[in-house]
Amino acid sequence: MTAFEMQDALDRLKYPAGNSEVTFRIYEFKNMNLPSELYEKDFSADIYRLNLFAERLENLEFTEMAAFKSLLVENPESSFEDMLLMTYGLDSVMVYPCGNCYELGETVIENEMIPELESCSDEILELLDREKVGKLMCEREGGQFVDGCYCLTSGYEKPDISIEIGRSDNCFFRLLIVPEEEKTKQAQWISLPCETEITTDLCNGICLDFQSSLPNLTFDDTSKIDKLNKLAEQISQLSHNDFVKLKAVMESENICEISDTLDCIGRLSEYQLDRKISDSSDFEQVIPERKQGGITSYGAISGRGQELSDEPDEDENCEMGMSL
Repeated sequence: MTAFEMQDALDRLKYPAGNSEVTFRIYEFKNMNLPSELYEKDFSADIYRLNLFAERLENLEFTEMAAFKSLLVENPESSFEDMLLMTYGLDSVMVYPCGNCYELGETVIENEMIPELESCSDEILELLDREKVGKLMCEREGGQFVDGCYCLTSGYEKPDISIEIGRSDNCFFRLLIVPEEEKTKQAQWISLPCETEITTDLCNGICLDFQSSLPNLTFDDTSKIDKLNKLAEQISQLSHNDFVKLKAVMESENICEISDTLDCIGRLSEYQLDRKISDSSDFEQVIPERKQGGITSYGAISGRGQELSDEPDEDENCEMGMSL
């Protein structure tokens, strides 16, 4: 997910602002074939780091994935942070296209990879047992056979890096802009709100990609970047609760235009949001004669000018008492 999609998922899950710690398990999926120990325990991590881990795994090439798996076989008790770090520096793991000891023996003999073979004639090399040579190599090096590859993990160097995660703090929209459709190499990301002046070139450019913290918002006209920047500035002044309320109102009233969203921000105080309510029957109790509003992905939102009451009316109290 993008950072915006991740934050929105947390809002839909009713996570408190600033809390992004999750507990998770790794399950057998497709052809991952990870060590069984990893399937039997719980991990905890910042969900943004977990998202980065998923992205790193998705982008590993075949030999890199084989190298990664071989490191996990060597280190089955790895923590989540260990595994995340292991997705970097994989080029220090030697990987050979050998699926078993016989194929490894072939490679060892052809390349004279052990000292005993250096003085042997071609006739002698032809007589050698490939399987035994491969097993000898494995025992000496402690390599692993993974996904049709022989991986030598002893050369792995743990990278000394600080891994940053892509939170959406202080940024609410990102646009990938190019001056002309044919000039994709000149594309640049613009983050909003933007304190610097938005140039005419940007307003006349072409938007190749649009990432938004407001799932309902549409944007397809770069001439409106100034207006979008104004919206971003106004969002930056909202509390997190009001930001979530804005998304709930936009979902409930199907608001998707910039101008309508700006107008919505100006009247947010006329709505009430209850994030604890997620069931329509509960919603009917707190606002039985509603004309607008309803259950959204973020909780119950009242209609404009209506109130959500936590207390059932007197008749409802009587009925509840009788049923008890």
